[in-house]
Amino acid sequence: MSEKNYMTTLSQMIPKLREMGYTNDFEMIEGGMLAKQTNEAFQPDELIIERVFRFEGNSNPDDEAVLYGVRASNGIKGIIIDAYGADDDDDLAGFLRKVKTELIDN
Repeated sequence: MSEKNYMTTLSQMIPKLREMGYTNDFEMIEGGMLAKQTNEAFQPDELIIERVFRFEGNSNPDDEAVLYGVRASNGIKGIIIDAYGADDDDDLAGFLRKVKTELIDN
């Protein structure tokens, strides 16, 4: 479920996804996922994961994260950042397991 990429850090990949149109920041709220810039809430069946990037901290486990490029049913695109390992958010992980994944190549 991961996409091959040559970006080495989360901070390098976020601007790249922004250039690809993933301009919203999604965050978990009670009852769904909020696109912060448009103030719209979505359920798992209204989102599709199109891109997945996993980052591992070489010296610090706190740097471990997964970056998702997500498209909503209304066409807006944005990112979700999820820590993993000890800092994993169980609510977010459970929500993301319900979201359909259709990875795109470029």
